[in-house]
Amino acid sequence: MHKDYPFLTLGRIINTTSGIALDPQQAGYSASKAALDKVTVDLGSKYDGTNVILSLADPGWCRTDLGGPNAPNPPESALPGVLIGAFVDDRRSGRLFAAPHFSGMTLEHAVQQAETSCVVPYDR
Repeated sequence: MHKDYPFLTLGRIINTTSGIALDPQQAGYSASKAALDKVTVDLGSKYDGTNVILSLADPGWCRTDLGGPNAPNPPESALPGVLIGAFVDDRRSGRLFAAPHFSGMTLEHAVQQAETSCVVPYDR
């Protein structure tokens, strides 16, 4: 339980981010995602060690209505990566799970790898 938010005792918050970079035409979109990333990491530092886990999921560039027909990845390539945040159970918050890093894995293997190798950004 977090002292400032005693009503939050268990849960998973997964915010969808983007890896878009160096694309001036997407600057507004990128800025909004950067703000979301910052909020997730900052709040994550407050909930680290609790049963409330905040994380970021980056599905990668997928052929969707948003990604367009030229995107290199089919939507299913985002699995299991975008689901990891819902299943990690190591009480670490604020991590980014980039779906392409977990492509082709089972969900179980992806979660295991995430819990052992994904760095929390405020660890020193």
